Amino acid sequence: MRTKNEIQQLKQELEILTGFITDYGIKEEIKNSNYACDIIDALWWVLEEITTEHFESDAYLDLFKLRAIAENIEHRTGKKKNGNLS
Repeated sequence: MRTKNEIQQLKQELEILTGFITDYGIKEEIKNSNYACDIIDALWWVLEEITTEHFESDAYLDLFKLRAIAENIEHRTGKKKNGNLS
């Protein structure tokens, strides 16, 4: 497992890089780096800088929407998702 310090250092570097790209990059550069913002969000959760409830909300993961999409796929295809998910 990674140390808290290692995770914090990675988060800090990603925040600096994405901030710089957002402030000074062109549209394509910004678009190509958006995934890094999602990683920062996940690191915030791992480091307990945001609550699980907030991370699961529509501000981040939007688990309610993901569950609804999976349910629609189940109804459309007849396939069932694996696991015992809420």
